[in-house]
Amino acid sequence: MSIFTFTPPDYEFAASSGTNVNFDSYYSTFDYPPNSTSNLTITSNMGDDNPALFEVGETYDLTWGGNGGGTMEDATIIRSDYLGTEQGAIVFEGINSSSGELYQMVWTPNFDLEQWFWDNGGASNPPGFYTSEQDADSYLYPCFAAGTCLRTPGGLMRVDDLQPGHMVTTLDNGPQEILWMGKRTILGVGKSAPVVINPGLLGNERTLVVSQHHRVMLNSIQADLNFGEHEVWVPAKSLTNSGEIYTENRKSVTYYHLLLAQHEVLFADGLAAESLFLGDVSKGLLGLQAKKEIAQIVPAAQKMHSSRLMLTKTEATFLALAMGIRKHIPQPAARAPKIIQRAQVKKRAA
Repeated sequence: MSIFTFTPPDYEFAASSGTNVNFDSYYSTFDYPPNSTSNLTITSNMGDDNPALFEVGETYDLTWGGNGGGTMEDATIIRSDYLGTEQGAIVFEGINSSSGELYQMVWTPNFDLEQWFWDNGGASNPPGFYTSEQDADSYLYPCFAAGTCLRTPGGLMRVDDLQPGHMVTTLDNGPQEILWMGKRTILGVGKSAPVVINPGLLGNERTLVVSQHHRVMLNSIQADLNFGEHEVWVPAKSLTNSGEIYTENRKSVTYYHLLLAQHEVLFADGLAAESLFLGDVSKGLLGLQAKKEIAQIVPAAQKMHSSRLMLTKTEATFLALAMGIRKHIPQPAARAPKIIQRAQVKKRAA
């Protein structure tokens, strides 16, 4: 497979670093006006079967000049949205090797980001840009980190050592065969940083490390009272409390997906956690090649049903507060900034 290089015009991209990165839970702000950053080069990596697709979770190498110029190797795409005819908004995230800082680069193909910047506040009142997809319900990449131990009929096995054809133990249906496995090593920072769940609070026996949107199962009377189900799936990120459960930036993290015939409850380091849910695949979770491989094994991805009720991030956070897993931390009031969003929603958006 060939390596492709993209060189956007200077008015289509801008950088964010330092306190501007993840200025709020859903957006970042610009370091400088777009014209202060120049000569962006985006290079695909070997193995990318469609470099021009720019899917969430894929990685590219970036170099740029001007204010805050630098290099990001294996920068991860955390947002890839359609804005209009042949227009888009793509956000890369990684470490600037020139400064060692976490950086984000927003690129808007065929959209004049420079003009949009000055039309929406300019340097005196800088606008911001969303850092997760706005066409999807949420940014999804659920998987186990390397080293996770899963319960199997033969005892505990590291996910690294499992292969298609091996059996894992499920809560509802006993031993089940692994039909497909996916593996990817990426930069573990920002939205790709794993969630660390220490033993104790949720009942796991060992420290469990998963991606931010991997779902774990909560079993409580509060879930029954509020959602009508005693057992529910919640994304790991919704449980973070800066104590026993937290996100942790890593230079690299290797994630594994496990596909079974049905969406199942697995036992990961003693905690109930999900197998790969094909509904996530249909939302664009995985790369094109992975989707092709899965389609050959389980053609009817849309027919897989969730093994338990899946709570949204907002619902899951509410439940975590009700259960005492996390505590409410009041946030200072702040004026909502202008945000780059879908053109269909807001005429001036990018």
